Amino acid sequence: MVFPFFTYRSQSLSISNHSINRFFMKSQIFLTLIGMLLLMTLFFTGCDKIPGGVVDFQSVDYKVTNLSAPTSEIYTKSDSSVVTSVHITNTASLSAVWCQVSSVDRTISVIDKVNMYDDGNTSGDGDVARNDGTYTGKFFMSRTNPNGKYQIEYFAEDNVNRAPDNVTKIGAATFSYDNGQNNLPPVISNLVLPAAVNRGDSFVFSVQATDPNGAADISQVYFRLYRPDGTLVDPGNSYGYFLMVDDGDPNLGDQVAGDGIYSFKNSFSSTTQTGSWKFVFQAKDRSGLLSNVITQTITVN
Repeated sequence: MVFPFFTYRSQSLSISNHSINRFFMKSQIFLTLIGMLLLMTLFFTGCDKIPGGVVDFQSVDYKVTNLSAPTSEIYTKSDSSVVTSVHITNTASLSAVWCQVSSVDRTISVIDKVNMYDDGNTSGDGDVARNDGTYTGKFFMSRTNPNGKYQIEYFAEDNVNRAPDNVTKIGAATFSYDNGQNNLPPVISNLVLPAAVNRGDSFVFSVQATDPNGAADISQVYFRLYRPDGTLVDPGNSYGYFLMVDDGDPNLGDQVAGDGIYSFKNSFSSTTQTGSWKFVFQAKDRSGLLSNVITQTITVN
């Protein structure tokens, strides 16, 4: 009687294990399917974040080893060209090289972009040898460009980074320019300055400036200011004098930009010394030549 009892229990246990195994097999299949679905979801979701186009993993490793630029140029009617070059190694990541030319104070732009090539086109862009790592460009100076200091700034564009991060300034050079004309100093005239003002009142004054070598040759129009006790007012700009403007900004007192009339807007505070204040006006060209001087006093009440 005991034996059949254990046989029955054994059969029951066997049936229970089989059911459990089937349950786990089904669970494993179910979990496998869920895992595959999750992987597929992550795959397609991840694909949406992959940028289009070619993914380039190379680094920007070009190196500038030499700049060649003139230190001075004199205009001649037969040839006013200027040739400049830059030597670069490891050019695989390089897309383009160019330069731009302006006056050192950036008020005159000679040319915004001069493409530089390593193509051996001597007559076209001035390059001597093809594929030697030397990129050369040619630009022209005009007789109307004022005498003075000019700068050449060099730029390189790589094929690795995205714009505008793929453009880098790689160097700069300066040169003196002589346009072949006799340089003459500027002339100032037609000063407009009130004879008297009250403390706290705003007022505008102006002076006209011309230059025999052209308006672009004028570098600065300015005035020095002396108190009634004879001391010089320091404008705190490292010049020792106040710069006047011809930029058309009414907030600074000027009405029309580029008309040759330089203006200044001023007011004397309530603690200013009363009495006779002296204004001394002058202009300077790009070569450093100074104009005539105009002196006038104003009474501050």
